[in-house]
Amino acid sequence: MFGIPDEYSRHRTTNPDKFPLYRLKPADKKRFRSNLKELTLESVITNDCIPSYVNGTDTVMALQFFSARVDSIRSAPFVCGILQRIIKTPCVVHIESERYERISFAQKRLNLQDTTSIVVIDEFLTHPLPRGVAGTDEHLIEEFAGWNAIINRTSLHSFYLEMMIKCYIITHRDVWSGMTDLLSSKVWYNTDDAIGLYHEVKRVVHLSEGRGNSQTVGNSARLNSELKEGYRRLAEYSH
Repeated sequence: MFGIPDEYSRHRTTNPDKFPLYRLKPADKKRFRSNLKELTLESVITNDCIPSYVNGTDTVMALQFFSARVDSIRSAPFVCGILQRIIKTPCVVHIESERYERISFAQKRLNLQDTTSIVVIDEFLTHPLPRGVAGTDEHLIEEFAGWNAIINRTSLHSFYLEMMIKCYIITHRDVWSGMTDLLSSKVWYNTDDAIGLYHEVKRVVHLSEGRGNSQTVGNSARLNSELKEGYRRLAEYSH
């Protein structure tokens, strides 16, 4: 789906029973091992081709791409939530059941109290997609978030964030008519601007969900007003 070149392929299957789950409760360990049937490291992108990224809270020396297999796609949030906390490097987890597939991303930083561990500060899963069916989401991911489409290659950190944010926009493109236009915006040349866009999109998504659940006319009117402002702010990124 992301078109990672063969030179970065690994195709190394991992035994889920050997994962370091010592921080999980016994019931969660059992549930994780019961749900995760197979995990394969498909590709690794290192600083040999894209510069690493190091600052006070982040150290990104590589990006990893995994494929995971589960019996039911309903277990994806639970399984991916644990995988993203176990795997220290930024990673993409393509998780699939017999009928559906989803993609997991997470933004991480070093644990300032224990620099040997990480803290997940943001994460999301794409919507469930029919497995083996090349729909609009998959085409957009290939066109805008695939290997050849990523614009900002100044660091592995920027590369990953661009891929993650574009996939988030594609997943939630139905909340605003101009969402797809953001994928070809000049914002991607600057990581800070891309992060700013991400926060604005998340806010609009949150407001849209709130409007859908609103039960009073007054609250709906307030949300509509905030959404209108959110659309205006997003439109500024489209140029």
